[in-house]
Amino acid sequence: MTTKPIYASMEHEVLIEAYLDAICRNIREVVEIDKYKDFIDVSNFIIDYHNEYSKNKDTGNWHDFLMIIPLQMSAMITGLLIGVENKDNTISLRIHRELLGQFSLKVMEDLQKIKPVNE
Repeated sequence: MTTKPIYASMEHEVLIEAYLDAICRNIREVVEIDKYKDFIDVSNFIIDYHNEYSKNKDTGNWHDFLMIIPLQMSAMITGLLIGVENKDNTISLRIHRELLGQFSLKVMEDLQKIKPVNE
């Protein structure tokens, strides 16, 4: 990704960087290069949205701010994998979809433990 997320803390950074690295690696393995470039383009848009949202991350929208990347990326990945699925790759892509979905849920659980930081 060319856009770097804004992080609320070191814990937030570690979780999101590990998440982004894992999903990029997995998507690169299962889609053609042109679809991977589309994936990166949409990922950058999601991170831009997250970064804009960070400007107003008070306690009222703290949870929303933390969840933007895993929620939006998970939805985008599901759509991408469904879109490239065919009779030859159905089983493989459904396994990837399930594993990445479970990973996204785990990241969201971990993110919920991060408390707001007073600036």
